[in-house]
Amino acid sequence: MTQHDPTLHTDDQPSTHVSDRRQGIVAFFGMAMVVILLIAGAYVTLRGNGANANNPGGTEESEQQPADVDNWEKPLFAIVVSGQMHGYIDPCGCSDPQYGGLTRRFNFMQSLKAKQWDVVGIDLGDLPQLKGIPEQNLLKFDLTVKALAAMNYKAFGIGKDEIEFPLGAALAPVYDEKRPHPRPLALTLGKTGPGELYHGLNVRPYEIIATTNSKIGVINMMGPDMREELNEQFLPNMKELPKALDAFAKAGVEFGVILHHEHPKLDKVNFPEKGIARAKAVLAKREEQARLCAIYCAEARQKNPRIPAIQLMVVLSDDPEPPGLTNILGGKAGPTQVVEIGHKGKYVGLVGVYRDKSGFRMQYQTVLMAPKWNTPPGDEKKNAVIALLEKYNQALKADDMLAKAPRSPHFNQVPANGVGLKATFVGSKACQECHDHAFKIWAESAHAKATNTLEDLKHPSGRQYDPECMKCHTTGFEHPGGYHYPIANLAAWKPGPPANVNPVQLEQHNTLMRGVGCESCHGPGSEHVNKPANKMIRDAMNPFRKLPQEKMVLLNRFCIQCHDSENDVHWGDKGHEVQDRWMKIIHRTPPVNNNNK
Repeated sequence: MTQHDPTLHTDDQPSTHVSDRRQGIVAFFGMAMVVILLIAGAYVTLRGNGANANNPGGTEESEQQPADVDNWEKPLFAIVVSGQMHGYIDPCGCSDPQYGGLTRRFNFMQSLKAKQWDVVGIDLGDLPQLKGIPEQNLLKFDLTVKALAAMNYKAFGIGKDEIEFPLGAALAPVYDEKRPHPRPLALTLGKTGPGELYHGLNVRPYEIIATTNSKIGVINMMGPDMREELNEQFLPNMKELPKALDAFAKAGVEFGVILHHEHPKLDKVNFPEKGIARAKAVLAKREEQARLCAIYCAEARQKNPRIPAIQLMVVLSDDPEPPGLTNILGGKAGPTQVVEIGHKGKYVGLVGVYRDKSGFRMQYQTVLMAPKWNTPPGDEKKNAVIALLEKYNQALKADDMLAKAPRSPHFNQVPANGVGLKATFVGSKACQECHDHAFKIWAESAHAKATNTLEDLKHPSGRQYDPECMKCHTTGFEHPGGYHYPIANLAAWKPGPPANVNPVQLEQHNTLMRGVGCESCHGPGSEHVNKPANKMIRDAMNPFRKLPQEKMVLLNRFCIQCHDSENDVHWGDKGHEVQDRWMKIIHRTPPVNNNNK
């Protein structure tokens, strides 16, 4: 990285004075004088989700707020902006309302096309999921890219998640020479020249979208801190950015878009993780780099007017909820407006572009992917993403992804010497003989039907083959001996997929483990079945047998492993708190009535 890099490498302490920023620009451009860089930036208020809490310089609302998208005039063209999905392809459907999902996004974009809008999609990047089962994450990334293609996305940025996936493994299965879009972009990534590795996997430094009413040029850039952190070869921004801008000028591009990725390195002592000071510092650094980049492009345009103005920049956000505002950089940065789009695909940004006397004007709105955009019954075959999800679930089945899920011993399974396993799962039926009262309450509960709820889902079907779903819809899934993991020899168990499992035996075992059974909360019960009078084992099987005030705290901590805010959206609301849910399934053994002997 050189001092002339358009993504300026600043110190850990974010600059707060005009003189500091002037010094940064002098280093950046090698100029003698730079004026007025510390501009708070006018913020355009848009009908999305209210005020911009992320604006460190204050908010100035426009006098004329754009109408809701349903009432917009038809634009010259429209861009749907998304990013930072992190592998969240569709809501799980366990509660309502949930938000996000590629099926809803498809329907939303189809609604724009139905109005004869000229619309394309551009994604910031950070599409893949990094945690979990690597093979499943690859299938999920493949589905995501194909879904974006079905929605007429033309480009997506390569971000930190794509590179750490790793990049080659991510791109190799998805590249189709006949269908190169959405194109993966990285301006300064090495090995993207003709004949080189990433070029052969469809990576390009920029993309020119020539299918819209006005040509759009898209560049994806990475900041210096991020490039320094990643294990890849990068070229200097100052060498590659002029090439992209010149290519835009020669191709007649009129509307410039930059996707910008940066993960600033900050002193963890002065800027603790997840602290407010750190969040503000990260935001300030990202805004500073966006401003410097926009200024560089604006000055290049002054020298060559055929270079298009960078009208739109999409930047990373640490806030999962996006602001309903664009940040107009203003001043020497020109007309550039900066957008953040949040996380997990809950929202998309809609940019409407119109011609005016000065060139272009934009309207912008964040659109929540809410149940409003569900596929109407009977129209499922019209939604290309539903078909992709069906194929994805069948691929999980074919690859036996349930067997590849990581397992770790339950605390009830580990003996004192830590060698082998002490107990395994026996299924709720084994509990019925001694605990008939509790069994009957369980059998009538939603927990008992948890596996059925996945099997009964349609459009898409096949959720019962997804480990991410089944871990909360079966018994003992995350532990050896639980669902889809029978154990023949407890003492010899070692981490890894089960070996030499007879299909008939597996089916019989899984039948016992259906539903969220007794052992989901009490732990594997074979030792208790063998020694029902052993007080130590009984105590281990009843970890929630505490004082009343402690019990609810422990239960809540345990239950939210599945009933978290995304999967059970009403958990914790009035009438849906842990004590309310507990009263529906309370199953203490009733006292013996000696008068009825």
